[in-house]
Amino acid sequence: MLCLYLQAPYAACRTFTAGWYRPTATFLTPSAAYGLLLNVAGIESRLYEHDPDHDGSAPATLMRSNLPALRIALGVRDSGSLAASLPTVQSIYQQLHNYPVGASGMPAELTKGTKNNITPVRRELLCNLRCYICLDGNDVFEDRILRGLNGEFNESRYGIPFLGDNQFLLDRLEIVEAERRHSVYWFETVTESSEPPPRPHTTRLTVSINRADMSRTVSHLYAPNPISEVDVPSNAWIEVGRT
Repeated sequence: MLCLYLQAPYAACRTFTAGWYRPTATFLTPSAAYGLLLNVAGIESRLYEHDPDHDGSAPATLMRSNLPALRIALGVRDSGSLAASLPTVQSIYQQLHNYPVGASGMPAELTKGTKNNITPVRRELLCNLRCYICLDGNDVFEDRILRGLNGEFNESRYGIPFLGDNQFLLDRLEIVEAERRHSVYWFETVTESSEPPPRPHTTRLTVSINRADMSRTVSHLYAPNPISEVDVPSNAWIEVGRT
């Protein structure tokens, strides 16, 4: 098992994207954590439209089918209490410039060179993320993570690791040995048998994303354990990378 500590001032895990409102999940999702790990390991996850294996089902990049399979667990570092430990969701507002097509909107000549339609848009982001990512079940992939953190794949992997937006860079991503681990509020899957229902801070997190058919995107309900602990509980593990 390999355990990493992730610290970032800002992050975004988009649950969906609309023109005027772009929300974020309330915690790092398993799918986002897996994508970050693949990037560190220098493994390309994207299947481009021009790739011979692309089935042409959607005009978008898809996920490759031969990605490493493993299980991961996510948790938030204990900072005194659960409420104080969880990241907060904040909003920023930006201007969306829209250029109408054809006869719709204000005629361009009347704008005198300025934008002819400006709409305020809202984008949510996570602030003060302090996260543990544990992975298990794939020794080869764990070895690539170690090598990637040592800079071995800097020339071949895609860009600098970021979290949902290429401006949201990481402060820290480091291996944490067993004797140095902090107590953690682990995110566990919520089932019908979970007690007591409803659990505080329950949220839906994506496990895998299918860009060609969103009905095949997988997500589960998660809730942080109300009691922090060092060891990963069994129902905090989730399999990723299997197709």
